[in-house]
Amino acid sequence: MEFTDPYEIDVPPGTRHVGDGPFWAPGETVTWSFRRFDFDRDHAEVRRPMRVIEDGPDGAVLWLAGGTETRDTRIVGWEDSNPHDVPLSARFRPLAEAPRRINVPGSWRGLGVLKIVPPRVPFSVWVLLKPGAEGEGSDGAISSLWYVNLEATHRRMDDAVFTSDHILDITFPLEHEPLHGSSGREANGDVSLNPNGAVFKDVDELAAAANYGAWPREWSDIIRRNGSELLDHLGEFGWAFDPKWETKARELVAGATDGSAGSASAGSTSAGSTSKAKLGAAETQVSESSRKQEHHRVRDGCYDKDRI
Repeated sequence: MEFTDPYEIDVPPGTRHVGDGPFWAPGETVTWSFRRFDFDRDHAEVRRPMRVIEDGPDGAVLWLAGGTETRDTRIVGWEDSNPHDVPLSARFRPLAEAPRRINVPGSWRGLGVLKIVPPRVPFSVWVLLKPGAEGEGSDGAISSLWYVNLEATHRRMDDAVFTSDHILDITFPLEHEPLHGSSGREANGDVSLNPNGAVFKDVDELAAAANYGAWPREWSDIIRRNGSELLDHLGEFGWAFDPKWETKARELVAGATDGSAGSASAGSTSAGSTSKAKLGAAETQVSESSRKQEHHRVRDGCYDKDRI
């Protein structure tokens, strides 16, 4: 098994890998920073205050409650639009022609997200919680989605973790091919994981980054390979995909764990009915471009990159 970072990200001196101590204590607040490959141009970055749930040699587990204030980015000329809604031909121009990016205030939409970060790999595993709906992962009140965000291998400091979004993501939306078995575990106690229902998400954006010249085609190829490599070795990441993390996320939303649920920022609130009220109709407004997925799959367990 081999993963590769397509590019290095700009981080402060003195960072170390996730999984290397000293470790954060549960309840601490740390900043999650997404820095683009061209961060040195605009110094625009997504910053999210995360509550530490667990941290150690296996990795870090961080919580972001719904409604938490964040710092987002916008593309100049489309300041009122989510970057995902900006035309691909404009978003992914060569660097010399690309529009500038700025920092703007934001907030997390949804009831919350638990991010599980294994050490020294270019991805994190997310458990996303939203108001309930019919179907997989729903109990009628809260809906859950397991999600892999492909991103740069994480670097950490005493109060922050740095990574870079790699555009391509993996979801597990197919009810007849769930990620976890009915019990969630094998007979020997190992986490039971099924990669057969996985689909790549935002394949159009990954292709556009190469086709319009935002970055080298080789980078898109590397990111695709990282996703396929993960799916081919999914069973080796049982800790990150343990069903206990969904249970923990639901507890955090319900505010049922020692009163520690809620926002990691000052003035935090419980992420139960209060967060749901804040979301309102905005929760249903999902970017059309973010819905684009590629379900084509070849028999060897990898995705056909010619279709991406």
